[in-house]
Amino acid sequence: MSLLRSCSSPLALNEFNDLSLEEWQVAFNLTLVRLQGEEKFNVSGKLLLAHPSLKDPNFRRAILFISSHEENVGAFGVVINRPTHQKLADFVAEADLPGLAGVPVYEGGPVSSNELILMGFLGEGGGQPTRFQVPLSIPDAEEILREKRGFVRAFRGYAGWEAGQLEGELGQNAWLIREADAEFMGAEADPSLWLQFMKGQGPVYYLLALAPDDPSLN
Repeated sequence: MSLLRSCSSPLALNEFNDLSLEEWQVAFNLTLVRLQGEEKFNVSGKLLLAHPSLKDPNFRRAILFISSHEENVGAFGVVINRPTHQKLADFVAEADLPGLAGVPVYEGGPVSSNELILMGFLGEGGGQPTRFQVPLSIPDAEEILREKRGFVRAFRGYAGWEAGQLEGELGQNAWLIREADAEFMGAEADPSLWLQFMKGQGPVYYLLALAPDDPSLN
């Protein structure tokens, strides 16, 4: 049974008793988007974690930081858990990047993947990040690091959604929403971070997360 088809319309309270966990979450997400629509539902500054069933290779097991989300414009974000294991100096001459040569580079998303984007994550007094700055100029990035006001990441490409597109994906349970807290933003994330999060969501999510991409290998 299609989850989207079975939960695409409002459900009476007694109907929730007959839903599986995933069907219930789809219905809940649709209701959440519908109820918050009048309040301009917004995930700017939050993290989106790909649902274990999301097979799109661009976002398989991905964690995205959403820096911009406007109802009538769309959304912009970057993947934060796909390190290239390279530094900015590997892409740009070190002489042009005083103080930034060691900034780590991540695969930010499928759009404009031949371009580099700098993003700053800022914390008061050098503490854990509480706000972000993007786009970030080279002088601003150098200043953040020099004054120890946060950290800087570089991303190859980004992820973008047209108006209404991300809301539709959230309604289909493609993403789990999480606050951008210190556990995710205070260290250099890698692919294992996604699995750690799914493990914390309980055995159903963890088993789905451990399933191989090719069911025949199970």
